[in-house]
Amino acid sequence: MTMTRRFLSAAAVLAALGLILSSVRGMTDFSPFFGGDEEQASDGNKHTLILWYTDEALTDFLNREASRFGTASDDVRVLPVLVSGLGFLEEVGKASALGEDFPDLYITTHDNLEKAALAGLAAEVEHPEDYLRGDNYPQAALDAVTWHDRQIGYPFYAETISLLYNRTYLEEEVRRIAEEDGEAEPTGEVLDKRVEDMLPGTLEDLLAFAGNYNAPDGVESIFRFDVNDLFTDYFFAGDALSVGGPAGDDPQIVDVYNERALTCMDIYQQLGQFFSTGTDTVNGETLLQDFLDGKTVYTIATTEAVRKIAEKREEGTCDYVFGAAPLFDLTETLPTRALSVTNCIVINGFSEHPGDANRFARFLADDGVGELYPRAGKLSARYRAGFGEDPDVNAMMRAYAQVYEDSVPMPKMLETSNYWIRLEIAFSDIWNGADVNATMKQVAEQLLMQIQRTPTELQPLEDFPHVQLSEDLSEEGE
Repeated sequence: MTMTRRFLSAAAVLAALGLILSSVRGMTDFSPFFGGDEEQASDGNKHTLILWYTDEALTDFLNREASRFGTASDDVRVLPVLVSGLGFLEEVGKASALGEDFPDLYITTHDNLEKAALAGLAAEVEHPEDYLRGDNYPQAALDAVTWHDRQIGYPFYAETISLLYNRTYLEEEVRRIAEEDGEAEPTGEVLDKRVEDMLPGTLEDLLAFAGNYNAPDGVESIFRFDVNDLFTDYFFAGDALSVGGPAGDDPQIVDVYNERALTCMDIYQQLGQFFSTGTDTVNGETLLQDFLDGKTVYTIATTEAVRKIAEKREEGTCDYVFGAAPLFDLTETLPTRALSVTNCIVINGFSEHPGDANRFARFLADDGVGELYPRAGKLSARYRAGFGEDPDVNAMMRAYAQVYEDSVPMPKMLETSNYWIRLEIAFSDIWNGADVNATMKQVAEQLLMQIQRTPTELQPLEDFPHVQLSEDLSEEGE
């Protein structure tokens, strides 16, 4: 199952909630869906806040932070509860309606926030101006938790992609070039600078590298990535696509069929022709393993790759040094943008202790960020997070953080819940040779039909700028 489909599987189940939606879409006053601001009076004893979460990797971290918060508090203890991710939001709603051990706060992906808000399960955070600011979070994180100009969650951790490279190979190539030029062997900062200069700023840079690279034995491909996963595909056209605007909540903003998007997708198709491999032969796990085994010089992967690299190093089975870098652009005038998903801490609108829930949410998203990656392997959505003592891991995760800062959050609109599956199919079809113009036009019309609920036929774009890539990859082996 691809990364995108893993994120979307819960969203498909959430449709069963029957959450209201066409009747409230036209409302301008969303206040009935938000909880009150006032904390109910305590009975003088320590009361318990219940936190629901679905990712077992968070258990150690959450238990530690709950203990720290409870120790410092005179009247509150926190109980983290690991629950199934299947039908998660429905279960939050059922428990809240019954009033039986329901969560005061919970962790969910930001694309669920509209569903949660319309069901009364996401209260507006208290005094967001004091905390949800640009000096604490990148705009991608702030957009992720914003719904109709209200902040209804705390950005916690994120998933996105980055360019990974085999640093061992690049260092060897730098030394080879220096030897051919009659130079002394570069070391230290000089070596670091030359490796950095070798990293591609554009796709053309990558193709030029491929055309000149003297690949060692064992290298089967210069650049490979999972073309079946929208999470690793999307960045090719990400800067040219807009659904829902910056916060992904405005149904009036739908722009996926435009000249720039068609140019980007045409370039993407050319890359598929260079590789001459169909999507049915690609497997994400196998591609990552090939990269870790030294069969590939460059790849695109999520933060899971950094965890696997660290595991191999701890086991003593890692034969290479790896690095991560920001994503390359397509050309000097066609930037790229990655897709991102932000996991948020949400205050349940049914909580009897919203003030305390907000206090713990801020504590969790702020005080503990230095331990979030070392204990849970998660990329904090907050600036200035730590990534442990390993300098290589730190450097790689900083690259992911840089990509996240400029990423495109998934939209929150319920009407676009299957848009990402349609777009993933479109990327696959285009990679395999489908007509770029017709495919993207169909995706746009299907999306407009879902949102506007009336058939829409767009005016065809008869022509769009065509960028011919070099053919330096055309003879590359697989």
